[in-house]
Amino acid sequence: MLRKIKHSIKKAFHFSNRESNSLLAMVTFMLMAVIAPKAVQLYYRWTYKPDHCAETALLDKQLALLQANADRLVPFDINSATAEPLQAIEEMTEQLAGRILRYRDKLGGFVSVDQYKEVYGLSSRLRAKLMEHTTIRKGYPPKKISLNQSTFKRLAAHPYISYDMAQAIIDYRKRKGKFTTLRAIQTLPGYHPDWGKKAMPYLSL
Repeated sequence: MLRKIKHSIKKAFHFSNRESNSLLAMVTFMLMAVIAPKAVQLYYRWTYKPDHCAETALLDKQLALLQANADRLVPFDINSATAEPLQAIEEMTEQLAGRILRYRDKLGGFVSVDQYKEVYGLSSRLRAKLMEHTTIRKGYPPKKISLNQSTFKRLAAHPYISYDMAQAIIDYRKRKGKFTTLRAIQTLPGYHPDWGKKAMPYLSL
């Protein structure tokens, strides 16, 4: 091949053997100077591209996992939550999420995670998940129900106030006038300390 090229150069330019060799060497050198860097660049590109892609894919996977874990581990405030974050909890159905929110609103807000036990239909496993994914702000002030201003219907609508207790409150107001202290509920018929402890955060004068 080189011999044919050399012969063609010699014939075309009437070069001697020495001149033909020099020109051929010069052309070869120039080609190598241009082609070699491109060849090296292509070599490294094709050699390292798979590893680079693999590293990028692994990094993306790790970032996605970290984001998923972050979303999963960051608790949200149950007293300001909507249905969406609740439904994102594993095993939580739309029906149960709605039931939790309705009970929260009837209460006037949760003051303790122990109150999750009062929501009908929640399994112990789901309650544990709910406790893991939610928080209750320390010192959260629940919505109060007035012993002196609320009607029988309003009193009895609260989950902690039975019809009998609502009537006892109304009767107290008729006999003695307004409640002057919250402790006065201890004199009501049917009062129990356990009930008083639960109801007290939701009562006002």
